[in-house]
Amino acid sequence: MNVAGLVLAAGKGTRMKSQVPKVMHGLLGIPILGHVLALLDSTGVEDVTVVIGHGADIVGAFVKEYGGNVAVQEEQRGTAHAVLAARDVLKKFDGDVLILCGDTPLLKPGTLSGFIEAHRSSGAIISILSSNFSDPTGYGRIIRHRDNPASVRAIIEERDATDEQRRIREINTGSYICSSQFLFDSLGEIGCDNVQGEYYLTDIVELAVRRGEKVSAICSASEEEALGINSRADLARAERVLLNRLLHRWMSEGVTFELAESIYLEPRVKLERDVVIGPHSVLKGNTIIKKGAVIGAFSYLENVTVESGVTISPYSILKKSKCPAQ
Repeated sequence: MNVAGLVLAAGKGTRMKSQVPKVMHGLLGIPILGHVLALLDSTGVEDVTVVIGHGADIVGAFVKEYGGNVAVQEEQRGTAHAVLAARDVLKKFDGDVLILCGDTPLLKPGTLSGFIEAHRSSGAIISILSSNFSDPTGYGRIIRHRDNPASVRAIIEERDATDEQRRIREINTGSYICSSQFLFDSLGEIGCDNVQGEYYLTDIVELAVRRGEKVSAICSASEEEALGINSRADLARAERVLLNRLLHRWMSEGVTFELAESIYLEPRVKLERDVVIGPHSVLKGNTIIKKGAVIGAFSYLENVTVESGVTISPYSILKKSKCPAQ
């Protein structure tokens, strides 16, 4: 694909009120960041760099275990400053850089693949993944040219926007794809003359426009997909979204969930056709349930394999350590 992935994951996540870096909070048994890395993998992006900062030891170890590269943002001074931290890691790369936030695990692979394809067919130097929100409060707004709505003029952060601009419902999701050469050549021109005194990556749009380059906004992300995680309430909401996706995926493949809204399962769980899962069951880790097996209500299974046709009694607890016994 000649696309490099760049994930911005240096922030502390103050609203989480935790010593744990925001992107390392668990979401269906996997760190938030793990969902974003899996998204890139499913889209076919293999060259991935993660910008780390707060909790660098913890986050960096996870990224390296996953097989990604790390770049350290020693001082958090905005999104443009974060991208600049990755310049040395990506200095030999020549292609498009896909930039994602490390706290947006709800994007779908199809949306991201379509975004990449639309960017390449648009002829734009940079494209922004946008979304229409019923209530855009708090998000940066997409400012399109009045005489050419297909082209973007700027992105304005809410705190810097006028009242008229705040009425715009098309928002910036924080995902971009951009020519690597233009990206790193332009970052040095971005200033910090704004309310926060930070270097906004969004300012690269105005730089491109001044140079006569085309900038596009591809409005293909749903409001649900565009939601980021900034608090424990956001984390709970994201869990419900991802869990519903998993349940519907397995039901479409022939699995029955009794009282589906009461069941918890994680992405690594594997279920075969004609499996029946009883109410209030919990399925975690690398659990595999084979064809025709029945799991009784209120059962807890973690890292176990249930063979075909087996019935597990209600209230069963079956656990197997992922590590061999010492």
